Amino acid sequence: MSEADRIKWDDHYRGRACAAMADPNPLLVEWLPRLEVDSPSPRAADVACGAGRHALYLARRGWRVEAMDISTVALDALAATARAEGLAITCLQRDFEPLPPAVLPSFEPGRYDLAIVMRYTNLPLMRQLAGAIRPGGYLIAEAWLKTAGPDGGPRNPAYRVAPGEFEAAAARDFDVLACREVMATDRSGQLAPVVQVVGRRPG
Repeated sequence: MSEADRIKWDDHYRGRACAAMADPNPLLVEWLPRLEVDSPSPRAADVACGAGRHALYLARRGWRVEAMDISTVALDALAATARAEGLAITCLQRDFEPLPPAVLPSFEPGRYDLAIVMRYTNLPLMRQLAGAIRPGGYLIAEAWLKTAGPDGGPRNPAYRVAPGEFEAAAARDFDVLACREVMATDRSGQLAPVVQVVGRRPG
């Protein structure tokens, strides 16, 4: 991702409402109580976390969260909220779109009990992230679907996945526990289709 992209996302988050006021994705709310996690203080990765609504949701429920995004503006605001509430959130600036894909940021093997990737499309990253999830750990992810007609969501088709593509990418490294297509609301209030996947690492 270029410096211009970083500036664009910094501008996007500058002056916006605190992430604490945003509701988490319903997929995370639905599945978090179902996860079988042995650790009393489990660890999660929130990839491309944006303003951090999911990191906050997890940390308020006892998770240690590493929140990653390219925007320092978003991360600084999230870190301030975490400090004010005494939450275990570590904010890490990460660019997940360098070229070539082989130089994507590496992850410590087996570090996380859970990784969440919400509405960020990067299938090579999903493969690499799988190694950072311990055996028996989980992936909860959602991506915009490609459609033929006009709708909400990103206009750039590179930020969408074809039907079946997201599930196939997850199934390479995870036992897919759930996969479904639903309608979701984008930032502008428009509806668009998304695909949701919940997977568990074998072992």
